[in-house]
Amino acid sequence: MTASLLQENLLRALLRTSRVVPARPQLPIIQNVLLSTDEGKLKITATNLETTESVWVRAKIEKEGGICVSSRLLSDFVSSLPQGTVQITIKEGALTLLCGGFRATIPGAAAEEFPPVFSRTGTSEIPVGRDEFVGAISSVAFAAASDEGRPLLTGVKITKQGGLVVFAATDGYRLSVKKTALKLKEELDILVPAKALGEVVKVCGEEKETKEVYLSKPTEAQLSFVVGDTEIRTRLIDGEYPNFEKIIPTKHNTRVLLDKEPLLRAVRSAAVFARDSANIIRFHVENQTVVVSANTPQVGEDEIDVEARVDGEGGDMAFNSRFLLEFLANFPEEELLFEMTGSLNPGVFKPVKDDTYLHIIMPVRVASG
Repeated sequence: MTASLLQENLLRALLRTSRVVPARPQLPIIQNVLLSTDEGKLKITATNLETTESVWVRAKIEKEGGICVSSRLLSDFVSSLPQGTVQITIKEGALTLLCGGFRATIPGAAAEEFPPVFSRTGTSEIPVGRDEFVGAISSVAFAAASDEGRPLLTGVKITKQGGLVVFAATDGYRLSVKKTALKLKEELDILVPAKALGEVVKVCGEEKETKEVYLSKPTEAQLSFVVGDTEIRTRLIDGEYPNFEKIIPTKHNTRVLLDKEPLLRAVRSAAVFARDSANIIRFHVENQTVVVSANTPQVGEDEIDVEARVDGEGGDMAFNSRFLLEFLANFPEEELLFEMTGSLNPGVFKPVKDDTYLHIIMPVRVASG
């Protein structure tokens, strides 16, 4: 391979693909990125065996070829280069880079050693609106499990039900559900790794001028997302997802209207005192007020009054503060509704004027007093 391209474009692609390079790789080769030529462009690919990300970069290709080199080493070196044209050459199993007065040679491995990378096929790609798609993912993906010991719960369930596409994620302690009017031609019932969807969200944030995300299923076991010059292909999770709808409460005896920012400040404050007490904080709902508190022996206690509009009996609930903080950080509205039915039933959080989204947090059982 012999090619030349702008340093800033090469660096952008390397930084993007480096996000899927695993910290503890199952195979040594996937610590590398694959540089290859494809249809007159330089293609940079990284994989963690579950998710593969490829970025196509404009380049002047003088000779075709490919090589695998260390993702971290190449990224660090290219980031040290001045802006300008980078010339790259493969010779005798090594990658040579020239830019201004900088020159480096990085030993590599044959492109054939990299896990198979499939080119974009003729599979029909379905365009969906970027903003609506990103909004749906962002409102649920944080609720998925990070524990690989429960692989089913590390995914986001995406189903098309009639005219709606439903996104859902749960880790067994909380649940987020978002219904959208995304236009998908075919019925859908898939479980997509939340980490892969998180990368799609990041790329969408970087490709600000891209208005659509293109979805396709290259195989029955894979899903592909194309955003601008980047393709993210991930393996679907196989298995029967829990029936989350049966845990969604159908009634409540207390409804509370709250401003998000005062509640977020109160939860952050209480969380400081809950760190050594399993992150448990308490809500006491009474007299148009929600009292948010935490009490840890030998550390201290904290109590904050949050103004609210309370309709119903009121009462007490205890939550894991981390779950509340993550929910509030991903909740886009300025106001929210909190619904409860006793201290041991799920707490439900909703937008005020939007019935397409809800978030449930299971309460923590605590001793009274």
